[in-house]
Amino acid sequence: MSIFRIFKARKTYLWLAGIFAILVLLTFILGSIPDGPTVVTPPPDGAEPDRWVHLEGAANTRDAGNYPTRDGRRVRSGMIYRSGKLNKVTEEGVRTFRSLHIETVIDFCNRLTPWPLFDGDVWGIQFAASVRGCPLSFSGDDTLADHYITSVKANATGYRKAFKLLADPGNYPLLYHCAAGTDRTGVMSALLLSLLNVDRKTIIADFRLSEKVNRPGKLPAMEALLEHIDEQGGIETYLESIGVTADLQQRIRDILLTSP
Repeated sequence: MSIFRIFKARKTYLWLAGIFAILVLLTFILGSIPDGPTVVTPPPDGAEPDRWVHLEGAANTRDAGNYPTRDGRRVRSGMIYRSGKLNKVTEEGVRTFRSLHIETVIDFCNRLTPWPLFDGDVWGIQFAASVRGCPLSFSGDDTLADHYITSVKANATGYRKAFKLLADPGNYPLLYHCAAGTDRTGVMSALLLSLLNVDRKTIIADFRLSEKVNRPGKLPAMEALLEHIDEQGGIETYLESIGVTADLQQRIRDILLTSP
């Protein structure tokens, strides 16, 4: 290859690298522009101590653990959090987020990537934790009692990916969220707490906490899902049917449950 060709190829490479750098910069700038009012949702009146997290700019954020199990153990607190979307978290909210020492965020929102340019989590969250996209789409008639049952089946790949992330101790503490922190996130919590042997009454009560911040879920659909799980032979069999193996299930229990 002649010196001229080498020079030309190098010049083309630098030109393309420059375009890429500009695109990355634009992504950063556009993703950092505030869109809409700040969401401020302090813990509701009479809230259980240490349950709710006031993450300024987000809604419905709370510790998903610290529940008793039917065999006398307890789901560890400060390990799993659930929330609504994190695309408007303020600087103060990011400071609160950092204080939780969260290592991994699972984003259930149905978008191309969890980057801010696509209305994903703000850069402060992206820099503080590893944000992993597990897009779920709860489409269909949400007035039907089997809405959550059919939605889990349609989104088995996304939920399976989320459970694989939960089976890795290096991903904790961990937070998962969707848009309102109610449906996709509520189903995730119900599946997880069922796996951890939390009783149905507590699971329903946890699901209904979203009502306290005006983000109600679909209670008949949740009750139908839990009944369906029992009809399928229990949570272990149900999760295996969507690809969450017995090994993954046990690893999650080992991480999140206190000793007997």
